Amino acid sequence: MKTTALPPQISNIPAAINNLKTRFSRTWLIRGGIALLVLIAAIVLMALLNPHNEGAAKNVHTPVLTVTTQLAKTRLVTRILAVHGSISAWDPISVGATTGGLEVKSILVEEGILVQKGQLLAVLDSDQLQAQLESEKARLAASIANVSKSIQPNRPEDINGLAAAVSQAQANVGDQQAGLIQAKANLENARVNLKRYQYLRAEGAVSIQETETRETNTQVSEAVVSAAEKRVNAAEFVLRQAQERLSMAKTGGRKEDIQIARANVAEIKGNIKRLQTQIDQTLIKAPIDGLITRRDVHIGDIATAGKTMFLMTRDNRIELKAQVPENDLSLVKPGQKVVIDSSLIGKKNVEGSVREISPLIDSDTRLATVRIDVPNNCGLKQGMYAEGHINVGRDLALTVPSQAVISRDEKNTVFVLHNDQVEGRPVIIGNRDSNFIQINSGLSQNEQIVIDGAGFLKDGDYVAVAR
Repeated sequence: MKTTALPPQISNIPAAINNLKTRFSRTWLIRGGIALLVLIAAIVLMALLNPHNEGAAKNVHTPVLTVTTQLAKTRLVTRILAVHGSISAWDPISVGATTGGLEVKSILVEEGILVQKGQLLAVLDSDQLQAQLESEKARLAASIANVSKSIQPNRPEDINGLAAAVSQAQANVGDQQAGLIQAKANLENARVNLKRYQYLRAEGAVSIQETETRETNTQVSEAVVSAAEKRVNAAEFVLRQAQERLSMAKTGGRKEDIQIARANVAEIKGNIKRLQTQIDQTLIKAPIDGLITRRDVHIGDIATAGKTMFLMTRDNRIELKAQVPENDLSLVKPGQKVVIDSSLIGKKNVEGSVREISPLIDSDTRLATVRIDVPNNCGLKQGMYAEGHINVGRDLALTVPSQAVISRDEKNTVFVLHNDQVEGRPVIIGNRDSNFIQINSGLSQNEQIVIDGAGFLKDGDYVAVAR
C-alpha cells in the first residue's frame, strides 16, 4: 500500500498543540503564585490590624519588661504646705550720725559682735564743738550779769542822792503849802476890810479913795493866793518825780530792759544745750541690744547726717520671710510650727513658728509674706534662701506609691497600663512621704499604674504583668 505524504500544515498540528499546552501551564502557574502571595500578605495585615487576635499578637509584640501594677487610690494624707523665702533680720536697725561734717576718730566694734544698749560703737571729732561750747558759756556769764544790772542798775550812793532829793522836794512842798496858807489868810483879812470900808463909805464915814485902796489890797491878795497855789502844785510835781526816780532806783530798771536781758540769757542757754547735745552725739552708741551685721564706716571718714554707719539686728533675732500663694494663705495661722530645711549648713532641720501674716498681697505675683520666727543659734545666716514646711492638717487625696512616679527633665510621669501597653502620663504631684506621693492632677482614681519597673519604661512599651 502506498503511503501518501501529508501537507506541511497538517503534519505540524501535533507539535503546535504541545507548544500551546506548555504556554498555558506556565501562565496559570505564575497567576497562582501571585494569588498565593497576595493571600499571605492579607493574612499578615489582618493579624497586625486585629488586636484581638491573641495568637498573632504573641507572635508580633514581645513584652519589654515584666512589671507589677496597682490601682490609684485616695487615702487620708497629711497635708504639707511648702513655703520658701530668705532669712532676714527680725527688726533691722540703722545706726548713724545725727551731726554731719565731723571726722571719724575711732571705731570700737566690728561685724558679728553682740552689743548692748548704750555701748559705744564709734567716736567723732568734737574739738570744734567743744570750743564753741566754751565760748557760749562765757557769753552766758556776761548775760547773767547784764540781767542783774537791768534789774538793779543804780549804786547805793545814787539811791541815797535820789532819797535826799525826795526829802528836799518834800520840804519845798511844805514851804509852799505854808505860804499858800498865809496868802489865803491875807486874802480873807483883805476881804473883811473891804466889806467894812464899803459899809463906812455908804455911811459917809470914809472917803472913796480909802475904799478903792481896800479893793486893790483884796485883788492883790487874791493874786498872791493864786500864785501860792501854783507854787504848791509845782512843788508837789517835783516831789512826785523825785519819788518815782527813787522808786525806780530801788526796784530796778525798766521792764522792757529786763525782758530783753533775760531773753538773751535764754538764747545763750539754748545754744549751750544744742552744742552739748551735738557733743554727746559725737559718741555713736548702740540704741538697742543686738548684733552688728554690717559696718559701713572707716576711720578718717567725714560723717554725714542720716547716713548708715552700722547695721544691727535687734536682739539678734532672725526670721524667714516666706512667700505664700494667696490660695494657700487661709491655711496658715500664727503659732503654727514650721520645719525649715537646713541641709545647706549641714545640720538637722530647724523648727520655727509663724509669727505674723502680712495683711497685703502683691497684686503682680499674688503672693503674701508670712514671717516665721527662727532660732538665732540655728546656724542660718541672713540672706540665705530657705524652704519650710507647714503641717496644715489631714485630707483625702489621690496617691500612688513613690516608685510609680518617674522624674525626668523636671517633669513627673506615671505609666498607666492599657491591656499590655503602657501610656506615659504627665502628672502634677503634691505632698509626699516615705511611701506615697500625692497626685494633684493628670491621673484619675482606679486607673491601673505601673509600680515596679516603671523607671525602665517609655511611652507605648508593651509589658507583661507579674501574677
